[in-house]
Amino acid sequence: MSKVWIITGPPASGKSSISCRLAEISKNGAVINVDEIRHMIKGGYVAPWIKSNNAEKQKNLAIRNACTLANNFIKAGMDVFIDDVVIKKKYLNLYKRLLKKEIKIFLLLPSRKILAVRDKKREGGNYMGGRTLDLHKKFVELSSNINWRVIDSTYLTINETIYKILESK
Repeated sequence: MSKVWIITGPPASGKSSISCRLAEISKNGAVINVDEIRHMIKGGYVAPWIKSNNAEKQKNLAIRNACTLANNFIKAGMDVFIDDVVIKKKYLNLYKRLLKKEIKIFLLLPSRKILAVRDKKREGGNYMGGRTLDLHKKFVELSSNINWRVIDSTYLTINETIYKILESK
């Protein structure tokens, strides 16, 4: 039976590494990196943190496209691991409405200090700086209002974080 898991958190929290590793150890696993879907837009791309109608439309479009992919993977009998910065309850509700499976949601939330260190080490010019710490604050504020499993990955290795996720089945 296929499963859908959303791995969320601020930039540099380990979402991509964890999602990829979970998919690799799954019998049939696929990763959907929602940033990659967003970046498919070339003309008129708007960064998701910009407050504008176009940014909002593009965030919703990226989630809808991610869910279409996920539903296709589910039909093929695959587990799906969605890597996305889901900072509003309305976006989680959109995922829940569009996906045809129960979703498990995990918030990776290392300490601010460790997050800042990890962010500076990111490859490919993906350094987010203050944006990462702003999102950390928003995730902390949201964490009591959303039914997700919060994992403090401050001192955990990738394997230890994966173990925490898998033990919560």
